[in-house]
Amino acid sequence: MSKNNFANKLIVFTGPSAVGKDTVEVEVMKYLPLKKVVTTTTRAPRPGEKRGVHRHFVTKERFQEMIKQDLLIEHNYFSGHYYGTQWKDMHRPARDGYVALLDVDPNEAANIQRRNPDALVIFLRPESLSVLKKRLIARGGTTDEIAERLRLAKEAMQKEQVFGFSVVNREGHLDETVRNVKKIIRDYLGV
Repeated sequence: MSKNNFANKLIVFTGPSAVGKDTVEVEVMKYLPLKKVVTTTTRAPRPGEKRGVHRHFVTKERFQEMIKQDLLIEHNYFSGHYYGTQWKDMHRPARDGYVALLDVDPNEAANIQRRNPDALVIFLRPESLSVLKKRLIARGGTTDEIAERLRLAKEAMQKEQVFGFSVVNREGHLDETVRNVKKIIRDYLGV
């Protein structure tokens, strides 16, 4: 497949917080021509995150301006912070010969799927809520944030059938998850 055909391709990873989306993405990108779209947020950078590489970090005022100016393909508000994807960032991977890869929450993924029915949406799910809770605790956050993320995870898992594909990311079986996701993406791209 030539890089020109990638302009119309979009792959979206979704699922609950701490399900392992970032880890699976990093592994899959080693084998396939994917490039993660840099998203925008109003939260502070986490340790190791770099501006413009992992995320664009902006003020709440700037983000609200971006909403008013229709500069975002999708956006969400969670735990006091905005999260979203700028239209301008969606086209960068294809210009470089890659397929755009987005990592968004399930509500944002559903909105993207409605706006772009040809997008490949892969829902990553944990093997259980107890495993997810352990991951959330290890990731850090307040008790209230963890409780809210678990509540949202339950909601998301009830809606997973609206997405094209669902893959269980079992603890200690990353290689299996990556193999399953690579097959789905290869079929979608025809590579």
